[in-house]
Amino acid sequence: MATPEVRAIAGTVCGRWEDTVAVFRGIPYAQPPVGALRFAPPAPAQRWDGVRDVASFGPPAPQADAPDSDHDTDWLTLNVWSPDPGDARLPVMVWIHGGRYLEGHTGNPHQNGAILAAAGVVVVSLNYRVGFEGFAHVAGAPNNRGLLDQIAALHWVHDNISAFGGDPTNVTLFGQSAGAGSIAALLTAADRAGLFHRAIIQSLPGTFFTEQLAAAVSAQIAEQLDTQPSAAELQRFSPHTLVTASHALLARMPRFVQSWGPMALTPTPFSPIVDGSTVPESPWRALAAGAARDIKVPFRVRDR
Repeated sequence: MATPEVRAIAGTVCGRWEDTVAVFRGIPYAQPPVGALRFAPPAPAQRWDGVRDVASFGPPAPQADAPDSDHDTDWLTLNVWSPDPGDARLPVMVWIHGGRYLEGHTGNPHQNGAILAAAGVVVVSLNYRVGFEGFAHVAGAPNNRGLLDQIAALHWVHDNISAFGGDPTNVTLFGQSAGAGSIAALLTAADRAGLFHRAIIQSLPGTFFTEQLAAAVSAQIAEQLDTQPSAAELQRFSPHTLVTASHALLARMPRFVQSWGPMALTPTPFSPIVDGSTVPESPWRALAAGAARDIKVPFRVRDR
């Protein structure tokens, strides 16, 4: 069987056939968010000439178990599993991984999309900025950079997935834990129109931060480094240094319960920020008011 090649907007990619599924790993959907692009919204991926081999997963965003991410900075990549690359117009399922908004990546073997794809859908999974890089409040930078990454990946799907055999008008988001919380936030995002049509939300966490709370968390992390939580000051510190400082705060969070409330007893110092922009209002309030009436969201109530 010929090696599968697909012409995406940025350039041609060469994947691998694995049994009956064509797999494309580590396709960049945005530029590495480093240097001048650090703490910035995701910038469109640069075009390339020739054929790009996409046999391996991209590196995870900076997190405790990925110290090499300071040097291997192609964090913003996605993966596609397709049983029929071409003009098949198959349903699309986009997976958003969990991990406490602090960790996670698509190279986890438990998140292999091959079984779903073999059943007749095109599966996409994506890496996004987690931890401080993706969810901390940073003065002079946009909030919710991890969510902005996810939105950029969904735009990539909308613009490119038909070439991989998918139908961009039939996209289902699904995710677990922090991935589910991300989807709840995306359901209320102003600029998500047309990017997805169904959502499956698994093990939804309850925390969404005010800007005031997020700023207090960032101030505590920056204080450990004797600096200010601004984009200009934090550029001096490597991503992994901020990972280490974030985990140091995590160990001390219970002492802030009087000022931070129940969030101080959770297993993460980060969550999506209700900033009036990317997340216009609390998802609970927005969804109760019908913000996502156009999206099909199945739910199950547990018996008590």
